[in-house]
Amino acid sequence: MNKHIELSKQSKKLLFSGITAAALALVVAGPHAVKADSVSGSTLAAQSLNTKTANDNTGFVSFNKKADYKATKDKPSNKVAESNTDVNKDEESGKINTQTQANTTDTPAKVTTKESESIDDWMPDQNLQKVIAYSLYSDDSETGVAKVTKDDLANMTSLNLDVNHAEEDPYYYLAYMNIQSLEGLQYATKLESINLSPSIDLNLRYYGTALAYSTLYDISALKDLNNLSSIVLQQCQIRDISALANKPKLYDCSISYNAITDFSPLGSDENLRKNGILSAYYQAGAYNTLGVSQKTPYITVTYPPFIDVDGSQMTIRIANDDNEDHFASAYLSKWKDNAGQVTADGQHVVWDLSGLPVGYKGFMTINFKGNSGAGGYLIFPFVITD
Repeated sequence: MNKHIELSKQSKKLLFSGITAAALALVVAGPHAVKADSVSGSTLAAQSLNTKTANDNTGFVSFNKKADYKATKDKPSNKVAESNTDVNKDEESGKINTQTQANTTDTPAKVTTKESESIDDWMPDQNLQKVIAYSLYSDDSETGVAKVTKDDLANMTSLNLDVNHAEEDPYYYLAYMNIQSLEGLQYATKLESINLSPSIDLNLRYYGTALAYSTLYDISALKDLNNLSSIVLQQCQIRDISALANKPKLYDCSISYNAITDFSPLGSDENLRKNGILSAYYQAGAYNTLGVSQKTPYITVTYPPFIDVDGSQMTIRIANDDNEDHFASAYLSKWKDNAGQVTADGQHVVWDLSGLPVGYKGFMTINFKGNSGAGGYLIFPFVITD
């Protein structure tokens, strides 16, 4: 008996963002135990993820992030996104326990913010507020945040992590890592470069792993920022890059380690295509665990289209090679030779689960790759239930 699953219709409901499966290289002990109703990848970087989930307005699953930070000051002065973050000091261990929930052309001569208008009205992500305040004034306190105006943003030409400050103040780096939306940044109309990727060194210092992921997923505010020449947004949770289309000056675009499956918006960036540098590999996403009966040993999965920069459909293959698929080494489809067969149209895979015992847990994993070098992995965990 063959069961047919069409993921293209379920992707917006089930596809996780990059923080879930994109830390694949962290797992060295092999596939983890997965309950049939659990979130796949929930044990990845367990020290920095809380497996409680909440649906955001896109239908994707977002995570409440939890990490242990080593205190570098006896008394840190600032909280991160104070209205929605609990920050407590463990007096015995000296660590700071944090849990952060999700926040939900040329410039005109003046875009002055009304005196009665709060920054929360036009830049709702309080973590972004904190990072921008430090970028503008070297002050990320509440006083610094209160200074931020649209006029000041209009003169900003770059936005990135201040590593020295992050080394001194873990709360600043926590804010940086927990930015979810860039809403409000559209007023930075002179912005030429943006780099909001995590720092490997600081990840190791504060998270204990190099591959801790930022929670950034909404970059729609970049849509009309046409002076951008450098965009570095790696190790985030981005899945929609439509805002990166029509960037005439874009030369350097680094968006690896996200959850992107459609790269076609970059096809309109002529300078990037002809002269630039694109890094868009190791995308990763996962679906909810599928319970499979031994009575339906064959599963035909219809995958959503994976679109390359030039608009062509990427090729897919079964991820089962220890060397070639080292990034997804804990999620390979190796329960038997020829565990899956890609159909001639390149959009379906027939998975053979026959002979697997009740309770067996595995992963139907494919690799997608385009001529541009962009690509990644899509993981479909399963468990044999009866």
